[in-house]
Amino acid sequence: MGVKTAITLEELCTVFPCTTLVPSENGVSDTVYFTDQGVIKLFETASLEAVEQEYHLLLNLSHLPVNRPKKAVFSFHGKPCIVYETLRGSSLHTVTSHHIIQISEFLHRFHQSTQGTHSSNPKLFERPRLKSLIDQTGYGPLQDIFDSIDLNLSCDGIIHGDLFLDNVLFEGGELSGVLDFGEACKGDFLFDLAVVAISWCLDGVNERSNIETLLAYYNSNLCIHDFLPYMKYALLYYATTRYLNGRDYQELLNKIPLLDKLKGTL
Repeated sequence: MGVKTAITLEELCTVFPCTTLVPSENGVSDTVYFTDQGVIKLFETASLEAVEQEYHLLLNLSHLPVNRPKKAVFSFHGKPCIVYETLRGSSLHTVTSHHIIQISEFLHRFHQSTQGTHSSNPKLFERPRLKSLIDQTGYGPLQDIFDSIDLNLSCDGIIHGDLFLDNVLFEGGELSGVLDFGEACKGDFLFDLAVVAISWCLDGVNERSNIETLLAYYNSNLCIHDFLPYMKYALLYYATTRYLNGRDYQELLNKIPLLDKLKGTL
């Protein structure tokens, strides 16, 4: 989240009555402001169809702690906008098994709700697209890792795809909200779970117990050995996108040896 398009309180009130307007300081892609009536997000590049799809997805997930929309999608500055309810809480800096249990249970319920559902959004996380992104980097080590992963991804239903720590809020130790469904699309549920694993479970100390907890509370019968390729793929995907965006990709690649070490103990 952040600000790309500057807006004033006066002009916003012509389409959405509020009395305060505070710009967000975080994020890189869309424009986000906090108001006393909710959080307004201007989508800088997403199509109206994609934003409408997110709106309806969030309505269908209203039984879960997600950032629910407060009004229908509208146009502002020629861009589609959503106003979300304000969620309480903050993202984690330190993860415990209690937090892993909660995000795992959330993801299980989320996947139950989206299994088999349709999405017109591009399937961002499929192997052919990742191969295309790696080709754009021209960086050989990414290609070597891609070639080492023997994995056939499924198309189970709509996934979040970006459940890193900064997209989940906790208050008083309890999960209070999940954010940023802008890249939700059809994909593999285990890949979605693997994104959680690489962000929440690889602490350099308790990898095995963390992953076992994640799988158990997701109600998956998959063993860790068979789950590791999904984690490796998730690390590679996000290392590649970070490489292309000029961000720190090496942090993610450095986690791959942790997977190899863990595999050796199974």
